[in-house]
Amino acid sequence: MKARSAVIIDDEPDVTSYLSTLLSDHGWETHAANDVQQGLALVREARPDVVLLDLMMPERGGLSMLVAIRKDPMLHDTPVVIVSGIQEKLNADYHAYLERFRHYRADAFVDKPVDAAELLRTIDGLVHATA
Repeated sequence: MKARSAVIIDDEPDVTSYLSTLLSDHGWETHAANDVQQGLALVREARPDVVLLDLMMPERGGLSMLVAIRKDPMLHDTPVVIVSGIQEKLNADYHAYLERFRHYRADAFVDKPVDAAELLRTIDGLVHATA
């Protein structure tokens, strides 16, 4: 049986390391990138079961990555989970911001700091729903 796979894109190496370890400890094969360009190439190469994507990254942010995935015929159905600390930064605008990402078909949102159990439930649910 093939291991489930995830691509993790976050500009903070500590975050990608933590998420990679968490998922690996639960049977996932993981790949990590620290910028959108590298992450998109990795998603195209690995064709993962799920993408974990940070929003706030230098140069190209997470929205550009989400749009690129949704426009790519080979990737457009890949579940994307937004993993971000944006809630702290936006306060009252948070819900409007989430609606914007729903418009671009983000499948789920998990706030930082990440609750491990919540993240695992979220990605397990998405992967089982698309299997």
